[in-house]
Amino acid sequence: MPAVTVCGGGNAAHVLIPLIASAGREVRVYAPLAGEAERLRQGILQQGEMRVTYADGRIVAGRPQTISADAAEVIPGSDLVLLALPAFAHGPTLEAIAPYLDAGATVGVLPARGGFDYQATALLHRAGRTPRFFGLQTLPWACRITRYGEEVAVLGTKAVADLASYPAAEAAEMAGLLSSLLNVPIQPVSSFLALTLANTGQIIHPGIMYGLCYGREEAVYAREDVPLFYQGVDDFTAGKLQAMSDDIQALAAALAAALPDFNASEVLPLYDWVCRAYAGDIADDSNLASAFTTNRAYAGLRVPTRLTTDGHYVVDFSARYLAEDVPYGLVVVHGIARLAGVRTPALDSVISWAEERLGRRFLPAGSSTGTRAPQCFDVWELAQLAGSQPIQL
Repeated sequence: MPAVTVCGGGNAAHVLIPLIASAGREVRVYAPLAGEAERLRQGILQQGEMRVTYADGRIVAGRPQTISADAAEVIPGSDLVLLALPAFAHGPTLEAIAPYLDAGATVGVLPARGGFDYQATALLHRAGRTPRFFGLQTLPWACRITRYGEEVAVLGTKAVADLASYPAAEAAEMAGLLSSLLNVPIQPVSSFLALTLANTGQIIHPGIMYGLCYGREEAVYAREDVPLFYQGVDDFTAGKLQAMSDDIQALAAALAAALPDFNASEVLPLYDWVCRAYAGDIADDSNLASAFTTNRAYAGLRVPTRLTTDGHYVVDFSARYLAEDVPYGLVVVHGIARLAGVRTPALDSVISWAEERLGRRFLPAGSSTGTRAPQCFDVWELAQLAGSQPIQL
């Protein structure tokens, strides 16, 4: 049976490896970064396998057959290559694996974040490969490594996760395959354009960072006083999240009017998505704020921080909640909105605030490298974004 190669060594990879191995597939791991390959080997040696532990006490165990930092050792012979990586690593990883992909192999990314289809199409074409890929709207689990190379805890599992593919006609087949491998319901959607707008991480992570930190950017905390992240959502933060969601809903409506094959119903409002994804985990879904604060899958997670030289904690604005979800999320949506002539004031206010925190310029979209806004791929007309096709380069 053809192999599945998992690219990465983080939280998501720690879940994927045992799950796929327990489904009877040969699992290989491509882990080129920061000594992850050797750390994984050493961790597996401790107990002979990797384990996923669920909140209800279930344990799923399995191990990879091969771990390597060399793509040439693990990519050939793999019919499925999964990128379980932060968005900034998607491009370098695609460039590294493309020369070794078998004809007909499929690349999948968990999660895709905004504009993955633009980048994947460009890089795979450049390498002489026919693009065949899919992406998930979100990671199916909230998960954290407890012992590297040995165990990962799944704090919560989403009730369903959406998937888009190219070619678009293969979305249902890909969703079925992923559902069986991961034991999570995966639902196909019609286009990557819908998936990009439906990326709720780009609302939730920067929006909560803005809500909890605006006006308190220089705050210093003792370790025990670091604010809770999801459970810290107050009325101000919920209001910002709602406004950001409303911006995206307005854009989805405009795209549906302009592009006949774009399905706006696949872009859920944030409140609807949270209630759908965490249907069994929310104690009080009466409003957006309580849907976050009473979600047991989010319990205990805190604002990302770094330790100062004097032993205090300050907010780490370089963490992925801004560094990933702004350039590979909000800026992509802003770029699409520019093509559609739709204003996104709530999104723009968060992007502008993040610019100061990250020391980078993002607006107008396409004005800086290192994002996946369509303008960075020389796309200046809405007609280039066909709803069921990848970007027309």
